[in-house]
Amino acid sequence: MTETACNSYLGVTSSIGYREAAAILWGEAGAYAHDAFARLNAEFFACELPPLPIVLDLTAYGRCVGATREDELPRITLHVTLFNKGGLRKVDDTLLHEMIHAVLMRRGKDASHNSRPWCEMITLLSPRVLGREIVASPVKPRRVKIDGKSKVVRRALPGALTQDELARWPDSLRPADYDYGPTGVCSDVLTRTY
Repeated sequence: MTETACNSYLGVTSSIGYREAAAILWGEAGAYAHDAFARLNAEFFACELPPLPIVLDLTAYGRCVGATREDELPRITLHVTLFNKGGLRKVDDTLLHEMIHAVLMRRGKDASHNSRPWCEMITLLSPRVLGREIVASPVKPRRVKIDGKSKVVRRALPGALTQDELARWPDSLRPADYDYGPTGVCSDVLTRTY
């Protein structure tokens, strides 16, 4: 489904605004982010999300390459280095990850990485995104035997994703040699140096 078809389905009379603003602010990278959003929204969420603001900037939390802020309308931030160093498939993976947060927020569900709704969503999407099924379950305190002593630790269920893998999905499950595509494709429009 195209962005126009998605907007029609959602009752949005015009998508003018976010994409055009992003293209003015971040050029080709801003336009790419919004076009990718429309494509991923149609492909994975049946156009459930309305157009959302997508910002290309630094993210608030150290290693994070993406973040979604919960407001009346969620706002997605993508770290600019994704475009300079990551490759467009890395941008797509990060954007899809952030879109899951936005979908869960709009549904009124817990959008944190270690929640049941997050685990259900990535379990559902993994065959299409990663080409394989996964086992995802919230990581909770569990009583285990360590060196013959019973201790309580936060540990994933056997065969399930770790808390770190949940938080970095789908990137955490990509093979080390995964081809994220060429880097620097949109870097000429990102004149800030980070």
